[in-house]
Amino acid sequence: MLDTIIRDIRLLGADGIQAAELGIDGGVIVDRGAEVAGACRQEIAGGGAYCLPGAVDLHVHFNEPGRMQWEGFATGSAAAAAGGVTYLAEMPLNSIPSTVSVAALETKLAAIAGKSYVDFGLWGGVVPGNAEDLAPLAAAGVMGFKAFMSPSGTDDFLNADTATLRMAMQRIAPTGLRLALHAEDPAVLARAAASRSTQLSAFDWEAARPVEAELSAVKIAIDLSAETACPISIVHVSSAEVLAVIDAAKAGGVDILCETCPHYLLLSTQDADAIGANAKCAPPLRAAASVTALREALLAGRIDTLGSDHSPSSPELKADLSFYDAWGGIAGLQHGWPLVLDHFGLEDAATLERLQKVSAENPATHIHLPRKGRLQVGMDADFCLMQKLPQPAKIRADALLTRHPLSAYTGRSLGLEVLSTWLRGQCVLANGRLPGPPRGRFIAAQNK
Repeated sequence: MLDTIIRDIRLLGADGIQAAELGIDGGVIVDRGAEVAGACRQEIAGGGAYCLPGAVDLHVHFNEPGRMQWEGFATGSAAAAAGGVTYLAEMPLNSIPSTVSVAALETKLAAIAGKSYVDFGLWGGVVPGNAEDLAPLAAAGVMGFKAFMSPSGTDDFLNADTATLRMAMQRIAPTGLRLALHAEDPAVLARAAASRSTQLSAFDWEAARPVEAELSAVKIAIDLSAETACPISIVHVSSAEVLAVIDAAKAGGVDILCETCPHYLLLSTQDADAIGANAKCAPPLRAAASVTALREALLAGRIDTLGSDHSPSSPELKADLSFYDAWGGIAGLQHGWPLVLDHFGLEDAATLERLQKVSAENPATHIHLPRKGRLQVGMDADFCLMQKLPQPAKIRADALLTRHPLSAYTGRSLGLEVLSTWLRGQCVLANGRLPGPPRGRFIAAQNK
């Protein structure tokens, strides 16, 4: 007898999007097809909803321990479940201490134990002076490493210069893990900031962090990766101009991945100016033409992964401040992925396949999670059920599950609804509510 059968759902398969059923036992998918036969302990009527692999979000900041007034694992992971995310990887900075040593990793794991509603991994950090900590961090279970090439915004996670990056890459390469990079050249940023007479609006912020800063940093990172054979990922790419450089590096044999975020696919500088500080991020939102170019690049298969870069703060770091002085981070974990799906649509099989790859299959593959990211027999039963709404509804602040009701997407229309989210065969979110205690586990990369 199976644990659960999910009936009357729409699944993407080899022959397109078709009516299907899923059989689940022991937290694993054991059958999928037009009809799953046999008895079960629980039968769920899908009502014709789309069944998608749970998203694998490799880019979130939950700030625990140390800055829980900004967010925390309980609230952040609840928002993830509400957005159809079933695995997330939390970045090493904005918590205190930053995750730059095994001791700091153990402190974080102790602080967040039993709090996550979804499965998770943790990034280790690269900062000046911690090169000898990297191999031990890899052995202790981090799923990759993160470095900033420009100042991070907090003094407890310093940016890495070229010498620091080279030394780190030499030590990371033998672990088989990947180095993710916030790629903006601080020298270019300094020149751009010095040339501005005012730094108050979203347009000023975009001009102070030009695409040239990304381009310069990415080229440096590519050269270092080629020299050291260290796999890298360029996170939150904001412009198709940067993609062209990454494409050329891939063609030349460099092991490099490209991540973009929902906000770069959904919002422009003009939108940021209207929204205010809740839409401030780094790199900044770009012109509408750049948004269009990134959308086209995603559909063309030039973008490898989609990550939220969920980076919230306390309200006082956003309110009553100029755009330039406010905290730079977008809180978009709960609605970013559904909004992307809503924009591109669920009906076209080729488009849906591409969206599932960047949101689930590719990130799971690239950090070596063999049981995540696909709805196939033998995989973890991680999925969400989504349906189209009869009429789009406005995103409400009071529906947010994050610690603070702050989002760049509040008031935006959304034509999809996440009906439920399932983690290893257990329902962890239903109709916007959390039906049970946190079930998420720490799951590290598995190929080291």
